[in-house]
Amino acid sequence: MDEMVGRKSRAKALELMHFILVAMSIAFTSCDATIHFYPEPTDKNKSQIRLNVDWSGYGKTIPTGMTVLCHHTETGEQVSIIDNNTDYVTPYLKQGRHWATVFNLTEDEFSYVAFRGLDAVETSEAYALERVGSKWYSDRSDGNNYLAECPEWLAVDTIMTDHVAESPADGLNVIGTLHPQNIIYTLHIAIYTENISNLRSARGAISGLASGRRFASDEPNSNTTTVTHLIESSDWSRSRISSYPDIGVVKADITCFGLPGNHNGSADENYLEFQAMLSDGKTVWKYEIPVGNLIVERYSPPGRRGDNLNLYLDVWLNPPLPPGGDSDWGFDVWIDDWDEQDDFHIPF
Repeated sequence: MDEMVGRKSRAKALELMHFILVAMSIAFTSCDATIHFYPEPTDKNKSQIRLNVDWSGYGKTIPTGMTVLCHHTETGEQVSIIDNNTDYVTPYLKQGRHWATVFNLTEDEFSYVAFRGLDAVETSEAYALERVGSKWYSDRSDGNNYLAECPEWLAVDTIMTDHVAESPADGLNVIGTLHPQNIIYTLHIAIYTENISNLRSARGAISGLASGRRFASDEPNSNTTTVTHLIESSDWSRSRISSYPDIGVVKADITCFGLPGNHNGSADENYLEFQAMLSDGKTVWKYEIPVGNLIVERYSPPGRRGDNLNLYLDVWLNPPLPPGGDSDWGFDVWIDDWDEQDDFHIPF
């Protein structure tokens, strides 16, 4: 008798497991496979609301997920939402108004950007991660400057929501729409010189750039702390100027958080270190050039946010590279030959 009861119990358990598996399969194969799970709160003063997110101003590929932070304007209480649906979130929030912040992806999905101060809207910040060591660059990090990685694309927005009231009988109240936009700059560097045919390889570094940015700010962080970004050999391209065959330009683009918010345009606020290996494969000319007065932002979108965040740096080498042989113009052979050269420091 007991054995028969045991068999019936196991059969019912198997039926229940089968039902659960079928239900999960239907959920995952439905039109919207995105799972939104917002557990109903025990606090009866919270209401479920909807926050829309419009990525049309991002200018990049719509991200595969996002992080939304809501801070109550009076208590500072935080609600954090991570969702792979990037159109909206529907969390439970305490009645009142909230600061809402959004950024693409999650903290852990960035390789070269880190986050801090996310527990309050006033301190929420993204910053460039420190770069650990370099085979060729003499690290000059101190309390005010450090060697940093170049950041990935990052879009953010912060708004104050409408008032959160009691949940209506049908549907959800929409309390605002976030419009995330890019806050990462592209620095376009162009270095002109005579005797371009004597250039075999190039690498460089630029200092004095902003370390990061507060989410709610309309400009990058101040120069209290700045960063240096490296520009490796593989980042450069070169070309001759057609009307002057032996005059050419070496170009590179890097991402950064831009110039510090309190940048004054003084030459010594930023330094470009440029290393040029000559065609003999042995001689390296090293330039250290103050360029803070040469970096320009030709168009600044409102709030320094958007797809057109660009900085430009154009420099003529003075003195130019010396005359020499015609080097191999394939940049792929330049990368591994830097260790045993004769260095010449060129005074500016």
